[in-house]
Amino acid sequence: MKYVAIVLVALLAGGCSVPRSVKEGGPISGQVVNPAGKVLILNVADGQEQGQSVAHGSGQGMVSSLRKVLATHGVPLSTTEKVDLSSGLGEAQQSGFDYVLKAVITLWQDNATAWSGNGDKLSVSVELYDAKARHPVAAASHQRVATGATFVSGSPDRFMDEVAVGALGQIYGWPQEAGAAK
Repeated sequence: MKYVAIVLVALLAGGCSVPRSVKEGGPISGQVVNPAGKVLILNVADGQEQGQSVAHGSGQGMVSSLRKVLATHGVPLSTTEKVDLSSGLGEAQQSGFDYVLKAVITLWQDNATAWSGNGDKLSVSVELYDAKARHPVAAASHQRVATGATFVSGSPDRFMDEVAVGALGQIYGWPQEAGAAK
C-alpha cells in the first residue's frame, strides 16, 4: 500500500504542467532604444501549426498583447494593418514615428488534448526598426512551452502576454513583470 501511494504521488507530480520560458535578444551592438520613442506596430500574421489550419485571430491577439505591454510602460504607439516592413517604414516616416515594431509568430503548437504529454508551444520573434534610418536597432524572441501532461487544456494564445512581456523586456531592458507567467 505504501508503494502504491508513492507511485500515485509521483504520477500526480509528473502529470503537472511544468512551464518552460526562454527569452533572448536585446538592442543590437552600438544601438540604443529610446523608451519614449513613438512605435508603429505592424500587423502580425496568424500562427499556424505545421500541417494544421491557420489559428484565426492569433495574429491580432499578438498585436493586442504587444500593444498592452508597450502601453503599460508608457511607450507612445499606434498600430497599422500593414504587414510588410517596407510599407510600414514608409508609413512611420510620414506619420512621425521613431520606430517600427515587426513581430512574427515563429512557432504555434496547439496540443489540444490535456493527456497527450505534449504541451502547447508559442514562440514570437520581435524586431524594432529605426523608422528614419530604416535599420534594426533591437531584436528579441521569447518561447513559452507547457511541458508534461496538463489537467486543463488550453491553447498557445494563453501565453501571448507572457511572450510579449519577455521579448519587449529584452528590447527595452525592462525587468520580468511579476504575474506575467500565467
